[in-house]
Amino acid sequence: MSRVKRIGFNFFRSITQNEEDRTVWLNLSEIFDHIIAQYQHARDNDTSEFKRVYTYNYEPARLSQINIDYNTQYYHLTFERLNYALPNRTTLHGDSEMLDLESDEFIGHEATVLYDPVNHILMIQRNRDSLGPTAIGAFIQSLVIDAGAARNSSIAMITDNTAQRRAFNQSAYRKVYTKIVGAKANGMIERLFGRNPNVDSIEISFNSRSVRDSEIDQDFTVGLLEEFINDPEVEKLRIRSREHEESPVEPIDLINHKLEASQTVDLRNDRQLNSYRVFEYMVELYNGENGGYRNRILRMD
Repeated sequence: MSRVKRIGFNFFRSITQNEEDRTVWLNLSEIFDHIIAQYQHARDNDTSEFKRVYTYNYEPARLSQINIDYNTQYYHLTFERLNYALPNRTTLHGDSEMLDLESDEFIGHEATVLYDPVNHILMIQRNRDSLGPTAIGAFIQSLVIDAGAARNSSIAMITDNTAQRRAFNQSAYRKVYTKIVGAKANGMIERLFGRNPNVDSIEISFNSRSVRDSEIDQDFTVGLLEEFINDPEVEKLRIRSREHEESPVEPIDLINHKLEASQTVDLRNDRQLNSYRVFEYMVELYNGENGGYRNRILRMD
């Protein structure tokens, strides 16, 4: 059975403040190398499995695995949100039954991270069931504090300062999503239905058909972007589009300008993605044709 899933990624820089209170990049290599050595020591000495654990929003999380990819020299980290809530298991027509776990066992939800130590860039997988970038940033900050590596640190989202220019120069638009608030939202509804319902916001999504060559009308899409792009009552405006005929479909955020990447995968008979396969997708996107997202980020510096 085939099941298509789209994986999303965001990009961050590890930062700290120096003695002059200037923001500088923070190299995490020494911290990560130390943790790799700790994990290896536990395995070599046949002791109980050792993991770094962090509590976020009253739920435990852990750094389940960390290593260096031999070919790229990028760090591969897998974070897990450990969920107390137990799902049911069943068949299509059978009775539901709660999974039976011990009191110290959890359901783990993974999120994969690629770290480029040369450029201090973190590429973080978005997984709504696992830790989000904010939680992963807090976890990494706790590792920095434990190591005494910096008096303060964080991960800063990398923004796409080419977003608006690129949005108007796409060859095919596949999706436009917008969230509109205030008077503009009510005005649009009033024009459609003849009355003002006094709503707080509306969300609209325009989608092409789900075949490769399908696209939304170019003039229609550009007209929407021109109307919405600098409107203060437009809170969200995102597109999925293709820059050239043979380019992959990519997301562009025109409000927050978050630099985003995505990969569509066919899971076939797999129930979930393996972290190692996710990391392979990340490397392909990050290194990519013409330097991939790595070079795109470096050109924006």
